[in-house]
Amino acid sequence: MSTSTTTSSPRWHRIALLAAAIQCVAWGMFILALPEKAASVYGLDKPLTDLFLWKGTGLIILLFGVGYGIASMDPVRNWSVIVPGFIAKILGPIGMVMSVYNGEVSSRVLILLPINDVIWWIPFALILLAAFRQRR
Repeated sequence: MSTSTTTSSPRWHRIALLAAAIQCVAWGMFILALPEKAASVYGLDKPLTDLFLWKGTGLIILLFGVGYGIASMDPVRNWSVIVPGFIAKILGPIGMVMSVYNGEVSSRVLILLPINDVIWWIPFALILLAAFRQRR
């Protein structure tokens, strides 16, 4: 006898998480494959001396994508996978803005905020809100 433990979640939750997964996997792979090019996109014009650390950033982004892909199978049940990504998508832009303000990177890095982070604030918040409501 098989019992289904899948919780109900609107289709758009799964689609949003799959889109976030694809974006993160692609962006992480870009950083891993072309770290110097990716660094210049982030406004880091100086040659990177610790390239392995930058590649580590790419790996983390790629792994967030894997997590979103897993969470997309059952967003309400897998809410705990979404929380760290949501926090990162809030704190990451804060760190970037601070780096620009402090003159550590070029202001052109700010173009990445809407397409890599801000775009996910509302969908992730709504998915997490739905998960919280269903768990109560």
